[in-house]
Amino acid sequence: MRSTPAREEYTDAAKFFLDEWPGILKNWGFTKTAGRLHGLLLVSPKPMSSDELFATAGASRGSISTQITALESAGLVERLKLLGQRQQLFVALRDGEAIQTALASHLARRAIEPIVQLDQSLSAITETNDLPWYLPIHNLGITFNDGGDTRRMKGP
Repeated sequence: MRSTPAREEYTDAAKFFLDEWPGILKNWGFTKTAGRLHGLLLVSPKPMSSDELFATAGASRGSISTQITALESAGLVERLKLLGQRQQLFVALRDGEAIQTALASHLARRAIEPIVQLDQSLSAITETNDLPWYLPIHNLGITFNDGGDTRRMKGP
């Protein structure tokens, strides 16, 4: 097994970052556990396995799996599969612009998804033309790409 630095082995700056980053990502709609995992992957000089994250993050294996999947879906973490090994490694994106783009896309999806769901629900219940108060929202024509699935709110 690879050695992962214990928290006391991190620099003061890394410790400060690891304390603050989960709260920042929480403001972007992630859990603090996801923020802690992302922070660990950012300060780690090498990709980390789920076992290493488990040993370092203080979260359950199930929580780690769920939060890594969320970070991966948001484009903040990549899963590496090494030939001949069952164990998967995880690495955080380190390009500031890519991180900013991934966070903005994640936030936009979180903001728009309820509108799309509302539109789909109302369309299933009734014709939106019967709801004049809803037409301004229905006509937004919002389009977003969610992992290859493009959704568009339809106008009348």
